[in-house]
Amino acid sequence: MPRTLTENFVEQFRLCNVQPNETIGIIAELGQKQGYVDAAVAAARQLGASALVLHASSLSNPMLPPYAPDGREVPALLAAAGECDFVVDVTVGGLIHSDVRTRITGNGKRMLFVAEPNDVLERLMGGPELRAVVESGGRKLKAGSTLRVSSAAGTDLTADISGENLPITHQWGYVDEPGRWDHWPSGFVACFPKDRTAEGRIVLQPGDALIPWQRYVREPVTIEVSKGFITAVVGDGADAHLLRDYFDSWQDPEVWALSHMGWGLLPQARWSAFDVYDPRSLYGQELRSTAGNFMWSTGSNRFADRETPAHLDVPMRGCTVEIDGVAVVRDGTLVEG
Repeated sequence: MPRTLTENFVEQFRLCNVQPNETIGIIAELGQKQGYVDAAVAAARQLGASALVLHASSLSNPMLPPYAPDGREVPALLAAAGECDFVVDVTVGGLIHSDVRTRITGNGKRMLFVAEPNDVLERLMGGPELRAVVESGGRKLKAGSTLRVSSAAGTDLTADISGENLPITHQWGYVDEPGRWDHWPSGFVACFPKDRTAEGRIVLQPGDALIPWQRYVREPVTIEVSKGFITAVVGDGADAHLLRDYFDSWQDPEVWALSHMGWGLLPQARWSAFDVYDPRSLYGQELRSTAGNFMWSTGSNRFADRETPAHLDVPMRGCTVEIDGVAVVRDGTLVEG
């Protein structure tokens, strides 16, 4: 029988090593996702922890400009979160690319973002086995020099991932270590290649995904990349037009940059999610995490000092992902070992 939202939060908080003497800070927006707030508070109490709810008037970014952030609440928010041991983000858009997240985790706090519907949270909940697979993928990236992605449709993209300081995102869906951020649910590994090193071509095919638009690509689109930036979006269909219009609307060259790249590792994640569910009820983690997808993104990259609210994640099917010539994904299927 499916678990309630509170029951799933209890299970997740156990994975996050919540202790009875801890204080959990819950960051939320007024009038939004109250069920998640209530479940997080109830779960904390069941585990003997205390809970502090931090409501802000608005922290979500719009999907189109104009955007002028109002940071007046941030200092108070950070001060309160700094007194907590574990911070749960249930804002609508999430604090993933914000200074708030960076400063909270930079102070050694565990931080978890939660956005998906309850049955998705339960079905895709991670554990130690998933963590081991994600960490293995991270080690492969860390040891590599060149990431190459190709496909039968014509994708052929390379990026420089050399160096000991390569930023890698390991997402297995829970946080049990100081200073760690994750997104429940998750199951993928990604890196931020050296800025301005991506070169080549990406060819989107029908059925690939556009997040946070929460829909599938309908017609082929060719995206030309030079020195880490998109230089052309080619295609006669609606998707090519909409992508060009979206990038142009920000009037900001930073939105055309490529950001992180990686692949999905969660076997129970299904590509059909955007058709099975109301796509606007989803944050897109199922598509990001589907085993064997190649996912790349645009815009924000805090490691390159590039901050912009314009950010697309694009999971793709049927790609081959190689590190120094050794495939970790072949034609959309994970390579064992």
